[in-house]
Amino acid sequence: MPAITDVNDLQDMENDLAGNYWLANDIDASATVGWNGGAGFLPIGQGAPYFSGSLDSKGYVISGLFINRPGTDNVGLFGIITTGAVLTDVVLENADITGDDYVGGIAGYIYNGADIIDSSVEGSITGSDHVGGLTGWSSGASGNHNTFTRCHTNIAVTGNTAGGFADGAGFTDFDICYSLGTVEATTHGGGFTRTAYGNNCVVTFNDCYSRCSVHAGVGGGDCAGFIRDSTVWGTGSVTIINCYSTGAVSSDAGDAYGFIYITDVADTTITACFWDTETSGTALSDGGTGKTTSQMKTKATFTAVGWDFIIIWGINGITNDGYPFFWVMPPEPLPDAPRATVAVQDKITLEAVRNVEMAAGGRFYINEEGNAVYKSRYARNA
Repeated sequence: MPAITDVNDLQDMENDLAGNYWLANDIDASATVGWNGGAGFLPIGQGAPYFSGSLDSKGYVISGLFINRPGTDNVGLFGIITTGAVLTDVVLENADITGDDYVGGIAGYIYNGADIIDSSVEGSITGSDHVGGLTGWSSGASGNHNTFTRCHTNIAVTGNTAGGFADGAGFTDFDICYSLGTVEATTHGGGFTRTAYGNNCVVTFNDCYSRCSVHAGVGGGDCAGFIRDSTVWGTGSVTIINCYSTGAVSSDAGDAYGFIYITDVADTTITACFWDTETSGTALSDGGTGKTTSQMKTKATFTAVGWDFIIIWGINGITNDGYPFFWVMPPEPLPDAPRATVAVQDKITLEAVRNVEMAAGGRFYINEEGNAVYKSRYARNA
């Protein structure tokens, strides 16, 4: 398994698109601003056979990645990721990426059975059509879905059609993901995805949120805080469970929806989802329940419809500006936890708790009796 120690090694992944790679240290990619006559980094797997290997960043960060290829499709750290690819803990910071169609931070296009886990993008992404913070487009096939697990973006996305996490998705599952930042779309835009779309496709969003602000320009398009368009046909379906949005939405020539605009009502199911009517600036939505800012920052709003505040969600009035956040990846540091009893402190240290949480994906906490309790993320229904 080849180790990547610098940005040149990162670029050399192009030479073996089925290889298995890992980062040995943080990667400073800022030198790419001067590569290839100003075009910057060459997306890995931009042409066939595409990338089908693996990359595990081992907790290290890739910073300063620069790509300036406005006439090129399939642009990102990877051009196209395909069947069998697994990306784990891939973190891009201060990325500056420009392409034409299908543009994203991790990949321009993710296709037919790839897994993206614990990965994130921070910076700016610019393109024409199908522009997203993490990927421009995610598409698969029946029984061969792409999956995004515990991933997030904090990004400025600009394009004709654009989304804070992805522009579009079909045959894709999103689980415990969020998007922050801004989306500026000439026509249509969505805070999380611009569209869930496809023939006979199944798309699921479980425990996700968007706090992106979204603006649609003079192209006559609509926009929405979470998904701008749910359009499937055949036997397809879109399922959205335990999700919310808070970002401001506005359009110069069309409508702005607080949570979702639905084209295909019959095949879209929305369960226990919300949007902030005050911060979004609208009470208009084709699904979800509108709440005031105060209600959106109140735990009872969500527990009343079955949200899991033991394993998945947290809310404390401070983290994430008071809105619900994910225990496994809060968008800012958690405040100091209440001090445990001496007996508990003798048994565990803060570092030990952190190690268990990171390794197992669960959470240690001190209950009302002062006892240390561990809840595994695999015990959701226990």
